[in-house]
Amino acid sequence: MRRYFSALVLALLAATALAVPAQAHAELKSSNPASGAALDAPPKAIELVFSEAISLPDGDAVTVTGPDGAKWPITQVHALDNTITASVGTAETHAGAHKLAWQAKSDDGDVISGTVEFTLALSGQTSSAAPTSSVTMSAPVTNAPPSTTPSSSGGVPAWLWIVVILIVLVGVILLVRRRKA
Repeated sequence: MRRYFSALVLALLAATALAVPAQAHAELKSSNPASGAALDAPPKAIELVFSEAISLPDGDAVTVTGPDGAKWPITQVHALDNTITASVGTAETHAGAHKLAWQAKSDDGDVISGTVEFTLALSGQTSSAAPTSSVTMSAPVTNAPPSTTPSSSGGVPAWLWIVVILIVLVGVILLVRRRKA
């Protein structure tokens, strides 16, 4: 009996050790504008690069809010592999701290989110056009169609089901062994 129990415990540990890396979500690796960047002019495009493939969530994937609380018009938002790109429409902008809020859907269906803060320093307080940014892009912005990454329903991760099944299996074997004794 001790052999069976030891083998089952080792199988349970092996299954959970192999499954733990699968629970990690995509992480934001870089952004344009970068976190903490000081821009002389509003950017024309936004780029978010993640650690793994992502897709667009339901709702707004990218929003930019100025110091006055006004949101910038964001258009042409696309997800391709591990990158989200968006075009920034023309809007009245104000100098000061701005917040870029983002959302993305990981391969496992979970929605991740975060913010990037940057500062806009304009020579005049307002501008009605969106000139090019002084920050260079790390990759070209494309007008590619949205990612065809299949969306899953989310729910309980597969590794958790494996652990539950192994625990139930250990319990059944111990119960059967106890009744035979």
